[in-house]
Amino acid sequence: MAPITRLSLKRENNNISNSTDEIEGNNDKKLLEIKKQKTITTKKPKSPSLRTQLSAMTIPVLKNILRFNHQNPFGNKSDLLSRIIYMVGHGIYPRCPKCTRGRLKPRLHRRKNQSKYYCPGFPNSFRAPASYHQCDHVIDECKKEKFRFPSNLNLKINNLISVMNLLRLCHRIINPTRFSLNRQLQKLSIAPKTPLTSLSVGQELNGYIVKEITPIPEFRLTAIKLQHKLTGCQHLHIDREHKNNVWSVAFQTTPKDDTGVAHILEHTALCGSEKFPCRDPFFKMTNRSMATFMNAFTASDWTMYAFSTQNQKDYFNLMSIYLDAVLHPKLDEYDFMQEGWRLEHEKIDDPTSPIVIKGVVFNEMKGVFSNSHQVYARQVQNNLMPTSTYQYESGGDPEKIPILTWNALREFHTRHYHPSNGRFFTYGSFPLSDTLAFLNDYLHHYEQQKTKAISSKLIEESHWNKSRSVNITCSPQSFVVDPNKTTTVSVSYLLGSIRNTWETFLLNIVCSLLVESENSPFYKKLIIPNIGNSYSPDTGFGRHTLNTTFHVGLQDISKNDVDRVVKIIDETFQEVARKGFEQSQIDALLHQFELGIKHQDENFGLKIILGLIYSWIHDTDPIDSLQITKYLEKFNDEMAKNPRLLQDIVEKYFLKNNHKLIATMNIDEEYSEKKKQKESQLCQQLISQCKDKQLIYEKGLELQKRQSAPQNVDVLPTLSITDIDKKAIRVPIIQGQIGNTYVQLCEQPTNGITYFRCLLNTFELPNELKSYLPLFINILTK
Repeated sequence: MAPITRLSLKRENNNISNSTDEIEGNNDKKLLEIKKQKTITTKKPKSPSLRTQLSAMTIPVLKNILRFNHQNPFGNKSDLLSRIIYMVGHGIYPRCPKCTRGRLKPRLHRRKNQSKYYCPGFPNSFRAPASYHQCDHVIDECKKEKFRFPSNLNLKINNLISVMNLLRLCHRIINPTRFSLNRQLQKLSIAPKTPLTSLSVGQELNGYIVKEITPIPEFRLTAIKLQHKLTGCQHLHIDREHKNNVWSVAFQTTPKDDTGVAHILEHTALCGSEKFPCRDPFFKMTNRSMATFMNAFTASDWTMYAFSTQNQKDYFNLMSIYLDAVLHPKLDEYDFMQEGWRLEHEKIDDPTSPIVIKGVVFNEMKGVFSNSHQVYARQVQNNLMPTSTYQYESGGDPEKIPILTWNALREFHTRHYHPSNGRFFTYGSFPLSDTLAFLNDYLHHYEQQKTKAISSKLIEESHWNKSRSVNITCSPQSFVVDPNKTTTVSVSYLLGSIRNTWETFLLNIVCSLLVESENSPFYKKLIIPNIGNSYSPDTGFGRHTLNTTFHVGLQDISKNDVDRVVKIIDETFQEVARKGFEQSQIDALLHQFELGIKHQDENFGLKIILGLIYSWIHDTDPIDSLQITKYLEKFNDEMAKNPRLLQDIVEKYFLKNNHKLIATMNIDEEYSEKKKQKESQLCQQLISQCKDKQLIYEKGLELQKRQSAPQNVDVLPTLSITDIDKKAIRVPIIQGQIGNTYVQLCEQPTNGITYFRCLLNTFELPNELKSYLPLFINILTK
């Protein structure tokens, strides 16, 4: 018989009895090893030592712990740690029953007839050893007490001791570069998780077909792409646990002139509809709704109507108003006169007063064109893409707006505001099935208009064979630093199609690296030498048109420096193509991208659609554009394969790109006067075309009468008290203190980001220095 083998396994800090196995034969050794592995794998993770846990605390925190126990809080960190560790293991001597503040101490070298314990007294303040109160109390017997931690600091003791949660969290928030967040906070910060959906691709739901379902973990959402069976309109739903639900619809509204028809239609559509014949229903809904956002936008090639709310009944109320406004607007002639343009007497009730041009959009665009920055940016776009829809001003040129007729406005609505030309978007936690059923009630009436001609697909701008230049004039600025430096110059490039998501992503990175930080090449070459005051108004990457663009230049420069600036821009591109970008600059930009992904506020849903619509309106995949992490990973892989990736892009899109526009803007002292003369000439021309001038006076009075007439707001939906949740949302806040500083900790699902805010007391700051606080804060946060 083989000898008996005795095996003993012992786990530290755990009560595990010895185990003995009697194993016979050499083959039984394998059984012993299996037994040993199983026993070892059942070990629990070893708790960090007391010193390790306490070492994560700052010296002020350790001192506060000692002060709480009325112990000596002085010394370096090593002294404080050793003192606390000893007291946790051995306890602390009780307070003196006589003075009640001192702690008893043992006599280390006791003489005969001397008591065993005595009270040495106590310092008048534990903040500093300034003075000491003497006590003569002596005693022979005493029982040690446990070392305690402040109960309001949420301390938990288990075997050794764990770190105080609040202080540890507060400390790590204040020192985010040294420590990671508490595991419990990490778990909380990533919740809620990506929602699951019961839908499947190909499923039909309330008149819609599910086309695609894609979870996007980085945003904690699931994107669902649908299509309406009858009209073919696209619908993107973002399923996410978020109380602020969003709804929007966007139409492609490509202008073919400068009359601003899309802009005027946006305004007029909101002046009442068939179901809600009330003037300005959106303004009147402000006190009948709990909407967190209501607005409409007109861009270069699309128009959007959007709202958000946290109340489900309010959500459907607003949806009914918006749908009726865009699909069944009244488009009354007097609403067109009010919002677009009209001829009217300066004094409405005085037919002898001068006749002038009025109108909401007309006056709005006059203000836009009086701003030199707006003039410059719009002129650059019009001249950079001179053969496409972007040659026209979608907002409307005040000199061309009066050409638009009421019938042309209605025809534009019929042609463009059709569901087949729409992009519907929903976001949040409200049930998708209810939303689709509600939408289908409106859209199923458009079955017979299914083949109706909708706005044609845009064609990309043809690239030039050589660069071009344009001179722009503007009115004098109200504030000029140097009267000899009032010129603006920039170089603009037409880049790739926004339909190419990967190409757009790369160009966005390159253009951001070129201009968006103090370490960027153009900042060093243009801003630091102080040639001009700042970048030109249009500087940066543009993705609001079918072809992306890039602009870079300077404003407030001397006329003599125009050629110098253009030369510097060319030389900078050449240098970047030769040397590339600093790796630290690339890493910082990617870090900003990642923060941008994780930072999600209450308007996150609105930000999603406003970021997607520029490409989605041109038939790109909106879900693909949401998958930022996929492109970041692809970028890292491509950079590893080709370290010159960014340099190749600079060479392709800038050095070898002939579609380049050099724009220069100078002040024209007579600019405003010329504009007034043109408006006066236009007004006289319109008056001469009017056969019955009395009609101008009568229509002016009628419009005034309609504007002042009381409106029947009862036709608008509203909320009742029972529709409002009576439960107040209370956010728990943990109160704490570090030294003399009060700390509040609010645990929220922030997607792993820690937000820190610090309030500093400036009461003791001298008054003569308080005026410098804004400058100090600006510099401090750079």
